[in-house]
Order: sequence, then structure tokens, then C-alpha cells
Amino acid sequence: MKILRESNYIAVPWKNGGGLTRELHREPPEPARFDWRLSLATIDAAGPFSAFDDYDRTLTLVRGAGVEMTFHQHGSARLSSVGQMAQFDGAWQTSCVLLDGPSTDLNLIVSKTRLQSMSRSVRISAPEAIPTAAWTHTIVCCISGSIQITNTTGGTAELGAVDVALCSPADGAITCHPRGPDAAHVFIASVKVR
Repeated sequence: MKILRESNYIAVPWKNGGGLTRELHREPPEPARFDWRLSLATIDAAGPFSAFDDYDRTLTLVRGAGVEMTFHQHGSARLSSVGQMAQFDGAWQTSCVLLDGPSTDLNLIVSKTRLQSMSRSVRISAPEAIPTAAWTHTIVCCISGSIQITNTTGGTAELGAVDVALCSPADGAITCHPRGPDAAHVFIASVKVR
């Protein structure tokens, strides 16, 4: 179980030059073309998204009032509450408008041809078990609130907002526990080679 903290995320330019994103993790590391990448982007103004042909994208609202995304001939999606998620083809022509000021979003980009993936956003108010055995990587990101994560080998870690636990099959089944009286929003994704 590898823990990634918000304070260590590296800022890199958007592919289209329209802003900055903080890269949380990518596999494999640069300079190779990534199979998957997890990043945190703040959208300050309306405009186009970068194109990522041959990738699937999952966007989850982390902070702010949210965005309205238009996929042109493929419809639209609105993210207006923390933890809300939208999944779309990275090749789609995508643009967005802000609902009420800047929006910060978690962005998972996964190769369509090389990897299989599954993701969900859940509100945790009681312990939640997350299996890891069938996947190469299991990603747990605390979107809001705070959680404690425990693996079957006895390893534990506490995650605050936008901290990430990167888990592997060696961690066995992991369990997320909310810390404190309030529920936490958690983004969970699993990836493996096809």
C-alpha cells in the first residue's frame, strides 16, 4: 500500500496548454506513454478539454460548485455535487462551463486498448470492504472528509481530502473506515492489463 499525499503532487501543464494539473500517479512513469494516469485539475475558466485519443476518462468533482461538460454530438454531463462522477471517451470533443467559480476535479485516464478498469464514487458512513485480488492496481482517493484504510497484512493509513492509497493484490481485501462522525466521499478505481 503506497500513500500519496496532496502536498507532494506535481503540477504539469495541460496537454492543450489551457491550465495546470497536479499529477498524482502515472503507470508507467515518464518518459513512456502512460497506461493510466490520476491527476487533480482546477478549472478556472470555460473552455475546451485536452483530447486523449484511445483513452477513457473519469472525472469526479472534488471542490467547487462544479462544471457543465458538453461532448458535442455525444451529449452533456453536469457535475454539481462533491463526489459526482462522469465517464466519457477521451477522444470526444469536450468543453465545459463553470457553474459558479473555479472547480477542482479528480481525473482518471485509462488506456482503452491495454487496460480494463472499473471505478465508482461512494459515500462511506460505515466500514467498506474493497477487494484487490483481481486487479493490478486498486486506487482509493478520499474525496472529502477523512478515512482510515486497513489491509489484511495489518497495514493502516489515514487519508485526508485528496490523499490516495495505491493498493495491490498483496494488500488483500482492504477496508475503509470513516474517521469522525461524518460520512466521507471516496473514489475507488481498479485497473488491470487486458
